[in-house]
Formats: sequence, structure tokens, C-alpha cells
Amino acid sequence: MTIRHLVYGAALCLCTPAMAIIDGVEADVEAFQSYVSIRAISPFPSQNGKEINACGGTLIAPNWVLTANHCWPAYEAVSKGGEPVFVGVNLGSDGLFKKKLRVVDYILAPAKLGHERVDAALLKLEADATLYGAQIASIFDDDLALGTATTTVGLGQGHEGDPLLYYNSQVTESALCDSARVDYDDLHDFCVGIPGSTQRAGYGDSGGPLFVFSGDNGDEYHLAGIVKGGVKAHATGIEETENIRYTDVNKLRDWITATTGCDLENGIGKSSKGDKMICAGQTTDASLTDTYWKINSIFGKALDVVDNRREPQIIFQSGNANTVISTVGCNNISATFTLDGTTLSIGPARSTRMACMGDLAATENDLLALLGRVASYQVEGDHSVLFDANGTILAELSAVYLR
Repeated sequence: MTIRHLVYGAALCLCTPAMAIIDGVEADVEAFQSYVSIRAISPFPSQNGKEINACGGTLIAPNWVLTANHCWPAYEAVSKGGEPVFVGVNLGSDGLFKKKLRVVDYILAPAKLGHERVDAALLKLEADATLYGAQIASIFDDDLALGTATTTVGLGQGHEGDPLLYYNSQVTESALCDSARVDYDDLHDFCVGIPGSTQRAGYGDSGGPLFVFSGDNGDEYHLAGIVKGGVKAHATGIEETENIRYTDVNKLRDWITATTGCDLENGIGKSSKGDKMICAGQTTDASLTDTYWKINSIFGKALDVVDNRREPQIIFQSGNANTVISTVGCNNISATFTLDGTTLSIGPARSTRMACMGDLAATENDLLALLGRVASYQVEGDHSVLFDANGTILAELSAVYLR
């Protein structure tokens, strides 16, 4: 299986101090089957082209992985084409993955105006990871009070055959992480440390999970955070304190729901151990808004993934300013929209400025023309059709998962 090669300049997520488990203990992989690994070929000559863990992540829906925004160098090829990016799922006690699934798309968590970045991203996999024994994480939905016991798992650089490790810590005061030398915002971040430690301790995979014991009997690991990074001890140098910044997964629930289409109350947040999580009923019509729609065709021409780029997709995000976000695998295109019953109109489109070549450029031009002509829509189950003012079909869409 081909794994994408990281160039040295894009390997920052491989060499930060957060890419390690310090003084870790070998974990029982059966307890952490939601853990996943973004795989890559090491850029370091000393490792002779070995496959390693570029960043960690967590299975949050059947074919969606939650990881860090700052891990972007590990999966950016999905938007630029080239070598595919794979995620290892269902790590065994032998250090090998049951399956490596290709990443077909990613969505970065939206920034909140006036606050630090939200360090989270969702990666869409080519198939349902639970078919290969992986389990969907339950989200911790209680307060992360000071002193709450936490467990971080990870592989560090994670060569094939390396065991999953863990260490224990606890939630600490935000002031210990809220340093001018790093980005930290208690709106969506929290601080974890090891009391009594006098040096850099613990850590975990960038983008990897932090768990809290919870559940009806208090004996299940529920996902509480994503590794964001350490806290610099000095203005210069690599020295860091014993504290680590995490993104609070509970603050991401609405965004996860809108992107994956999975109902958090009926799926994520409930124990999925031993069961295949169902994201929605099979007879309910999908909502046009806040659903991830895959574009199957435009103007009667079938669309597909090109050169391992992002799959053609469109999302109608509801909110104070209704926004369309779309791509066919080259530029990101956005516009406002208005909705009145089944009447739909889309405002002038804005686009990033990457050069698109050949058929991809032609398809993107079709997408831009499509957005300017939409007048109405129809949804039946997980299928949607966009029409022009004469009732001519412009595009056919399918919901990845229904809400």
C-alpha cells in the first residue's frame, strides 16, 4: 500500500515535543479501539523510509476521524492531490492495524471571532471503519472540573509493530496553560498536567485523544480532549512546562453533528461498544442545511474524486449568515444563500485562487455556473436535486449520513 511521503518542510507535526508519550505504559488496545493513526513515510534519513505515525486521532463517526487542525501538513495532500493519505484503524496488540483507510476529505473547525484558533479537524474516510473492528468514541459530557482524572493514549512516532502507550494525569488550572507564548483560549481549550512533576511530562500524539472514565457504571473511557500542544517555559528554546493544552471535544458537538450528519444524542455520546452506531433513521428526509452533501453530478456529468483530492461536496451551513461551502477538489468556493420552503437562491461566489488544470478546471467552472443558476431544490431520503428556474436538473447530491 502506498503511503504519502512527507517533505521535510511539512514534517513539523512529526518533530514537535508533543509527538511522544513520555514514561508511558503499554495500553490495553481493547479499551481504546477508537484510537486511529494518520500514517506517513518518515522524512528523516535515519529511519530509512519507515512508516510512522504522523498524528493521532479518534474515530468519532463511522467514517469520520477527529484530529487536530495543526496536523494539517499530515493530510493536506487530500486537497492538493498526489500520494493518498491513509489512517490506520483498530490497532491490535501486535502493533498492526486491521485496516488502513484512505482519507477522501477534511473539514477544519471554524474559528470563533475574537478568540484563538479551534485546533480541531474532521477527516472523512473512504469506508466505515467499524466494519474493521474499530469503535466510535463516546464524548465526555460532564464538566471538566479541576482534578478530574485523565488518560492520554498515543503511539509517538509509532513504527509498524510499536505498542499503544498511555499515561495518567489530571485537569489543572487554565492559568498554567494560558501563556503568551502559545495559543490558548478557555472558551474551547483546557489544561492538563501531572501534579508534582518538575519537568516536561506525559504529552501525546498531536491530534491524539485524551479520555475520562465515565458512563453509567463509571467504567468506560469517554473522549474529552484533543492534544493541542505543550506550554513553552521560556521565550526561546524548546523547554516546556509539565502542562499540556487540549481542545475540549464537548465544545465541538454542534460542529461535529453538522459535518458528519450524526445525531450526537442518539449516537456519539452514548456507548457504542459492541454495537454499530446508527447516525440516523433510514426513512427520514435529510435536511438541506447542515448536512454533508456529496455532489454526484453537475449538468448531467458524473463527478468523482480526482488525483486523490477532496471529493466533490457542498454544505449549506445555517446560522446568522447562511453560507454555502463547496469544492470539486480544487478551490474552496463559498457564497451566501437564502431559503424559503423549496425555493433556494445563492449569492455571488467567492473562491480561493489555486490553479486548476484540465478536466478539474472545467468541472470547477461548471460548479460556479451551477451556483449562479440554482432556483429550487428537492430532497427525498438521502438524495437531493438542485433545479434552475425552468425546473431543469442542475445537480444531483447524496447525503453522506442523515441527521
